Amino acid sequence: MSSSIDVLRRSWLAALCCVVLAGCATAPPPPTKEARIATLKKVGFTPAGDGWEISLGVKVLFDSDVDTLTNDGRAAVSDLSRTLREVGVERIRVDGHTDNVGSDKYNAGLSLRRAESVAQHLRVVGWRDDAIERRGFGADKPVADNATAAGRAQNRRVVIAVHVQ
Repeated sequence: MSSSIDVLRRSWLAALCCVVLAGCATAPPPPTKEARIATLKKVGFTPAGDGWEISLGVKVLFDSDVDTLTNDGRAAVSDLSRTLREVGVERIRVDGHTDNVGSDKYNAGLSLRRAESVAQHLRVVGWRDDAIERRGFGADKPVADNATAAGRAQNRRVVIAVHVQ
């Protein structure tokens, strides 16, 4: 009878150890809002309205009349995607832009295709399609002077916007 009690005690002790160890193995708490914002700032996001934006114009310049991402562009979007997941971002808005060469109607379509090109790569790296909003602004929101080649190149960009809670 004594051995039955010892077996029960050992089983109970083993179960208790498992519970204690399981409690120690829980996931770390998610980063605070302040830590998430600090990370966004570190990678280049700036405050915009009620959220945060980053322009991929410097990293992902589109050639004139081109809507596909370069290899460098895909790498930049992949890196950014990883950071956004780390800080708990669940939804992304992708805004495409163009320079002022071409008609307003054509540029509206081109800017939306640029946004879709980035959205497509976001899907490749694991984002759900319904978590990505796409918009095209054509040449309506330039960040540089369209009178120069350098300015037009800066205007051929995509902006990613997120909201941090």
